Amino acid sequence: MAYIIAEIGFNHGGDVNLAAKMVESAASAGANAVKFQSFLASDLYLPDHENYAVFKKGELSEEDHIFLRRVAGENKVDFLSTPFSVKWVDFLDQLNPVGFKVASMDLNNPVLLKAIAQKGRKVYLSTGASSFSEIKSSLGYLKKWGADDVCVFHCVSNYPTNPEDACLSHIPKMIEELKVQVGFSDHTLGIYTPLAALAIGAEVIEKHFTIDKSLNGPDHAISIDPAELKELVSAVKDIEKAMQKKTDEQITRPDDNKRAAMRRGVYAGKDIATGEIIAIESLKFVRPEIVPLEELENIEGKPAVRPYKCNDPLNQIL
Repeated sequence: MAYIIAEIGFNHGGDVNLAAKMVESAASAGANAVKFQSFLASDLYLPDHENYAVFKKGELSEEDHIFLRRVAGENKVDFLSTPFSVKWVDFLDQLNPVGFKVASMDLNNPVLLKAIAQKGRKVYLSTGASSFSEIKSSLGYLKKWGADDVCVFHCVSNYPTNPEDACLSHIPKMIEELKVQVGFSDHTLGIYTPLAALAIGAEVIEKHFTIDKSLNGPDHAISIDPAELKELVSAVKDIEKAMQKKTDEQITRPDDNKRAAMRRGVYAGKDIATGEIIAIESLKFVRPEIVPLEELENIEGKPAVRPYKCNDPLNQIL
């Protein structure tokens, strides 16, 4: 089944109790993993930057991370985070996460990539605002330093991303050329674009998640809520059922028993005497299929082997 990551990020605004509620809600809606962002504001911005205060408010302490890791375990949902410094890589590794997420902004950050790769855990690599050559370079760097299990996320770093800008055609190209697992980190509104991504080969879906879109913070408006996440999970299951691969021996059409009812058969359009040459004008073709149309070449222009009443199926076998 596709792996669905509920990206809580810093939608909690630094409130660890709100973050815990988001974990519980995401797990209840069917997410496979919850993901946070591990940073100090100083890891990302200079103090005079306009975004510094917003990110400062969204910081989580080490104790907060330990608590949320426990909450995730209690709710049977995987724990992930995006580290924004080597310090956070080292700390998160102690929590035994299922992997590390590399944000698009760090795709070309050799210091952070090396630190993450050397931990030997699964890596989810986001690729927003990146060229294909940059993606290949980063992937090579991760593998060089020990990352054997990498999922590359197709990603567009517009918040929100318009559907016409989602560029889903990149996904098959990534699958073919990168030879790794490919996912989709989605910033479009709603659940339809990630479902399309799944249908063309994405195996992991990441969506921003909140329990209330009206909360203060830059990501709430583009996030899905619990009802949408539940709908996404349900839709993913349906799509996977529809796309399941079967061997030739396993393939059976569920509508095989509808063939006779759906198709036309060959019938007498008038009374036909024994020995009479059957002309096409003497026939009618209606449902159900008793004598298949494929038999028409053995019927037309041939003598009737017995008499037929109008509306009798034209069975020429004695």
